[in-house]
Order: sequence, then C-alpha cells, then structure tokens
Amino acid sequence: MLSHLALMVVVLSCLEIPLGYLYVQAGRERGTGVVKHEAHLLAGSANQILKAGRPDQLPRLAYVESQKIRGNVAIVDQAGQLLVGSRWMLGEDWHDLHHQQEIKTALQARRSTAMRRSRIEGIEVLHIAVPIDAGGAVRITIPKAALETGADAVWLLLAAVALMVMFTVVVVVLALSRWITRPIRRLENAMNLLATGHLLKLASAISGPREVRRLAETFNETALRLQRMLASQGSFAANASHELRTPLTALRLRLENLEPDIAYHAHGNLHAALAETDRLARMVERLLTMAKLAEHTTAREPTHLAPVIQERARTWGPLAENRGVRLLVEEEGAGRVWAVPGAVEQIIDNLLSNALRVSPPGGTLTVECRLPRAGRSGENPTTVALHVIDQGPGMSEMHRQRAFDRFWRAPGAPNDGTGLGLSLVRQLAHACGGEVTLAAAPGGGTDAVVVLQSAEQPAVEHDSRPWWPLSRLWRGRSLSRHRSG
Repeated sequence: MLSHLALMVVVLSCLEIPLGYLYVQAGRERGTGVVKHEAHLLAGSANQILKAGRPDQLPRLAYVESQKIRGNVAIVDQAGQLLVGSRWMLGEDWHDLHHQQEIKTALQARRSTAMRRSRIEGIEVLHIAVPIDAGGAVRITIPKAALETGADAVWLLLAAVALMVMFTVVVVVLALSRWITRPIRRLENAMNLLATGHLLKLASAISGPREVRRLAETFNETALRLQRMLASQGSFAANASHELRTPLTALRLRLENLEPDIAYHAHGNLHAALAETDRLARMVERLLTMAKLAEHTTAREPTHLAPVIQERARTWGPLAENRGVRLLVEEEGAGRVWAVPGAVEQIIDNLLSNALRVSPPGGTLTVECRLPRAGRSGENPTTVALHVIDQGPGMSEMHRQRAFDRFWRAPGAPNDGTGLGLSLVRQLAHACGGEVTLAAAPGGGTDAVVVLQSAEQPAVEHDSRPWWPLSRLWRGRSLSRHRSG
C-alpha cells in the first residue's frame, strides 16, 4: 500500500502541479488581455472627448473606469503631465509620471501598448499605458492578484481530484492486498499447525494469485506425503518394538542355557556374547525412542527437579556402590523447570549411565543444579543448569563436539556402549526447550550440562516439541542387566 501511495503521489505531482501552473498562467494572460482591451477603450473615449473640445468630461471618465477595473486611472498630456486621475489604490505617486517608462514609451514611441510591473506598498501591480491619437496617453494601474482570479479555485479543484484518486487507490490496493495476503495468512496458519503436529489441517488453494495457489497446492502435497511417511514410521516403530524385542530376549535365554554345556575356557566368549546381546537390546530401545521423539508432540509441564534427582540417585546408587563410585547429589539450586513428562528422568539416566561407565573405582560422581546469577555475563536467570560431573579420563574438544552424533564412540571407550545415549539426551533436551553441552570438569573428567527453562519465571514461553511418553521398563531392565553383569 505504501509503495502504491508513494507512486501515486509522484504521478499526481508530476501531472497536477504543471497543470495548475499552466492554468494559472493562462488565466493571468487572459486577465492581462482584458485590461489591455479596457485601456484601449479608455484611450478611444478620451480621444473622442479631447477632439470634441470637452476636457471637463475626463474626470468623470477616469472615475468610472477606475471603479470598473478596481485600479488607478491616469490621463496625461503630450508632455506627460497629469491631466486627470482617479485612485482606487492609495500610495501611488503621480508627480513624476513623465519619468515612468511606460508613459515615455507610449508618448515617444507611439506604441499601442506599453507595460511595466512594480510594487506599491508591498503589492505587486501592473501598469499599462496606451497613447491617445489627439495627444497624450492613458495609464491603468491594477493589482496583479486581480489578474489571477480563480487560481485558488483551480488549486482546490486539483487537490480534491488528487484526494479522490488517492482514496480510490487506497480502496483498490486494500482489496488487492486482501486478495493476495489472505491465502498467504491461511498458508501460514496451516504451516504453524503442521509444525505442532496437526498434519490434517491443509491450506486453502482456491483463492489468491496463481503463484500463491500453486504454493498452497505444493504445501498440501508435502503435508500429505509427510503424513504418510510419519504413519509408516509409526507403524514401523510399533511393529519393531515387538518384533525385535522378542528374538533378542529368546537369543539371550538360549545363550544362558548354553552355559552348562560349553567348556570353562569358552565362558568368556559366552559372557561377551551376552553383553553384546544386551547392548543390541539397548540400542534397539534407544533407536525406537528417538523415532518416537520425532513423531509425537506433547506440551511441556512444570517439573520439580529435586524429587526427580533424588529418585534417580536412589535407583543408581546401588550400581555406583558396586563399582566403587561415590554418588554425590547437590540439589540446592533445583526448582521447577519446563519439561515434557518423563524427559528429565531419561536425561539423568543416560548421563549417569555414561558417567558410571567411565568413572574409575574410588572416584566421585556428582549430580547438582545451579541457578545462574542475574549479574553474571552470559548467564540467563530464567534457566536452571543440571550438571553431571564424573572423574573419568575426560574428552578432547573435538571429541566433545562429536559426542552427540549417533553411533559415535570415543576411542578407547568401553565396549558396552551404544553411541546413542548422548544423542538421545540432546533430543530430549531440545524437546524440553533446553540445550545440552559437554565441558571439561575441574581436575579432570567431563561435565555434562543440561540447561532447562525455569518454571519459576511467569514470563517464560514454552511451546511443544516432538516427544513420546516412554515406558520406563527399559531403564529397569538396563539396570538389572548392569547389576547382573
């Protein structure tokens, strides 16, 4: 709308301003012609009176003409001396008329018309002198504004036309803008719904420009294809959850049943096969979890960190004790955070599982919460940082950056890992509206930091991200396998 209005202002200015000036100039020339005609008529009447020898009629003639033209009228003799004059305007000096250029030109050159412009008391006037055949000349003095009668009306008319054109442009542009932007807004709403998981809300493609209609049709095709893909993925996840668990469980049972029938020196290979079976089962569980995370949507809810940390510490405490690792919990900064149901528990479980795997006997594993200080640069007081700190060998900067890649494992890492734990933690943190990073812990080891939005701040926004409320069965099975191992 602004671009159209600016264009119309330029066009109207280029058209109406020159047109107005031309009309005013034409009106001025017409007024000057009328005054010249009056001067010639006055000169003819004065010539008849002088030829008739009745100069006493000149004052009457000058007075009537002065009232008619609303200006000053002067009649001079052959020497330029004033014979008679009538004033409509004050301020003009008639004592030196013979020195005025228009009078001298009319008397000496005997031109039919002589003109000059000047100012009288700040008013611009026009002097027109015409010679008299019997001798002498007449001069008419009239304000220049009197020649431009109707100029204000012309400018007002042009302004009214411009306003009418601008109003018409506004109406047309509004209608055109609505016709263009309405389907775009509907397409935007459909895309927002698609982002939140509502795949059946398609965009209307029956109105608007052809390009917008094609865009809406392409979006609808994409949404339908995505719906079919996600439905196929969901069906695969549901079927694989059953089809893969059952043969893995049967395989483990068969391996355990083989233990009495194999030689003692082959038990190491059997235990390795059992460990690989457990690792494959955990890998399948985490792959299915990550697939479900990308499929479903759940709103975030305020979650109390302290009870969750205590409950997971009690669960992992016996396993840490068996490995000779001290599990230390500091929850002074724990409060409420925004999280999808069950996500914080799984984040802590995966981080503790990784930390215990690399913690040496006699080491300390710390789980703590920290509230950033409002005055410390780079920290947001509306977040809560959850730290899981181990005293393991640590990781290089390059390894910390690659640790969140799927199936990536650091060189020299224990063989029972799947390479999916940290990738799952990152997806869970993103689903909660947070972030996870790895840093070097003071004194060696790794500090896994999960930053979540604090639910204590009423202004914190929280939207929904893909998530699936997972069963915790796999955690219990994983812990039992750790204990059995």
